[in-house]
Amino acid sequence: MISLDWICGQCAFIYAFNKIKPAVIVDKLIEAVVDVLVPGKGAGESNWFWRNLRSLERDSDRNIEQLSFDVSSLRSSVSKELDIRGELRNWDREFPYFHHELIVRYAAGFLASAVAVAAFGQVRSLFSSSKRSRY
Repeated sequence: MISLDWICGQCAFIYAFNKIKPAVIVDKLIEAVVDVLVPGKGAGESNWFWRNLRSLERDSDRNIEQLSFDVSSLRSSVSKELDIRGELRNWDREFPYFHHELIVRYAAGFLASAVAVAAFGQVRSLFSSSKRSRY
């Protein structure tokens, strides 16, 4: 017998699998990886607080070394991003049946399915426990 939570999970998987835009997610993941891996950018320095703090330091110091360090950091981050995108292209050529965008779609579908089943279970437990508490 097919249960209602299984149907809910399947519907959530199908919806997320078809509606997700893998290119946007891959771009965000590459941005996060480059942010962590490139020296000088450090983990978390791409958020607004650290960007503004760095711009204040740059404006106050006007130091040529600082500017050259920022340029080399920018070059390094661009080359690292190109390396990661090149590795993704190699992956897609080597495993055409398991394309990286398909992996993102499956992961989003599984996550949506798990969340939908958990939410459905919570809602069902709320209604079933309220019926039990009356008697």
